[in-house]
Amino acid sequence: MICITGTPGVGKSAVMKEMNDRGYGVSEFDSLIDECILEEKNGEKIVDENCLKGIEKEGVYFGHLSHFARCDLVVVLRAHLKDIEERLNRRGYSRSKIMDNLESETIDLIGSEAERMHPKITYELMNASVAESADFIENLIKGKNSKSMKIDLSEEILDWY
Repeated sequence: MICITGTPGVGKSAVMKEMNDRGYGVSEFDSLIDECILEEKNGEKIVDENCLKGIEKEGVYFGHLSHFARCDLVVVLRAHLKDIEERLNRRGYSRSKIMDNLESETIDLIGSEAERMHPKITYELMNASVAESADFIENLIKGKNSKSMKIDLSEEILDWY
């Protein structure tokens, strides 16, 4: 299972479409989590993380929770905070939800979780174009080594003050 994850607004859907156009037949991770949903609150799904850890499928799956599954490879898409904020504003997210996501991206919450659960098979990719992101993922799928990097966005929060 190849898991493509990241904070909402980093470009997962656009990269998923590109990967589909390239013939990879990728799927939304959310299509696998129905049995893991504990409840829905204000339009958000509250899930059992332990249940997610039991999910194991063949294929490429995109979703901000996909790194909880039994992944053979994890790619964490990252983006600059101003880009995420702009995208989430366009989606109509509330200010508090935008700030929650920006804070999560700043501290690399998803990347840290993914690396802790999947050491040595987690790769972070920063704000590349859709085509470059798809190229990176495609090279990993084909077994071509790509350099993993740790991305620090902590200085970007200084713009908030």
